[in-house]
Amino acid sequence: MLTITDILPLEEDPNYRVVYVDNQPEITIPTSTIEQLELAIGQAWTSDLATQADTFDQIDEAKHMALNLISKKAWGVRELAARLVKRGIDTNIALQTTEQLEEDGWLDDFKYACARIRDWIRVEPASPRWLHRKLQERLLSQEHANEAIAAELGDKSEQDLATALAIIRLTKVAGVDEVTTRRRVMSALSRRGFST
Repeated sequence: MLTITDILPLEEDPNYRVVYVDNQPEITIPTSTIEQLELAIGQAWTSDLATQADTFDQIDEAKHMALNLISKKAWGVRELAARLVKRGIDTNIALQTTEQLEEDGWLDDFKYACARIRDWIRVEPASPRWLHRKLQERLLSQEHANEAIAAELGDKSEQDLATALAIIRLTKVAGVDEVTTRRRVMSALSRRGFST
């Protein structure tokens, strides 16, 4: 039977502990994980305990990675989970980590969606359809997308938004013949999601 023979602080970081099993280093995990698993010298090291410790270790790694990403830019919950998976984190652990970060107030899909919309329409208006598509690409739910679009566009109709974009684009094509002007403005409207 395998036994925990020692639990020592990691020299490089005292917040971590090295668990020795039969006098060999087995796993390096945060002190909080040692406490959560109630690990102690002389305790049997079972495969179940090893799995639990590994899961806690992965959760800690995922949280550290997620907070590092959050410190650089804003993320949506599922978008951040997808990025963690791309970086090698198990899908379930990535989802669990980002959902916990959402509960703790680090992530907020509604606020994130509103910020993205403000970013996208700062220079030129866009249709709600285009905004929905862009928010879907960011893995935001339909509910958050609808709420954010309603909050950011207010009572502006699609016609009002299209007219505002057309005016902006008309100022950029001054001095061009009418056919070219019409084509360029229609093309700009179409790219921003406005129907024919």
